[in-house]
Amino acid sequence: MEGSRKSGKKNITEKQEAKMLAEEGGKSASDSDLSDTDFTLVKFIDDPNILRIAVMASPEVTLGFLLAGVGYQKDRFRNYMMVESETQQEDVEQFFLTVYRRSNIGIVILDYDTVKRLRNVMQRCNQLLPVLVTVPNKSSLTTYLDKKERNRRLRQRDAY
Repeated sequence: MEGSRKSGKKNITEKQEAKMLAEEGGKSASDSDLSDTDFTLVKFIDDPNILRIAVMASPEVTLGFLLAGVGYQKDRFRNYMMVESETQQEDVEQFFLTVYRRSNIGIVILDYDTVKRLRNVMQRCNQLLPVLVTVPNKSSLTTYLDKKERNRRLRQRDAY
């Protein structure tokens, strides 16, 4: 633990904190007179130089990335879409093109099934950014691994 503890504008050393606890009868630091009003709020400024990650995948994959902190929402735009089999093709294509054209998106993560649905649209996309990354989902994992293994064998055969 650090030698001093910062709480907003007040600096309290460990000795002072121990003395305060003894005077208060052993209350915890959260029960002391230090309140949340002592903290200053930092306003988040959206930096245009920061590239964000967008996710278009099955709900399981998308939720995993959201739990990892990839989610972003500002001005009625969010950088993720949970694509299910019932999702309209037009909605999927429209969201993909919206994300693809945004200047602050650097990576678009798509699951295997969504890539198959967007094959025709993706053929027209030839920009350097955003980078399109395909990840397998639980229903396509074996297909994805079989295809990867087949490509590896073909490369080995061509090497000889």
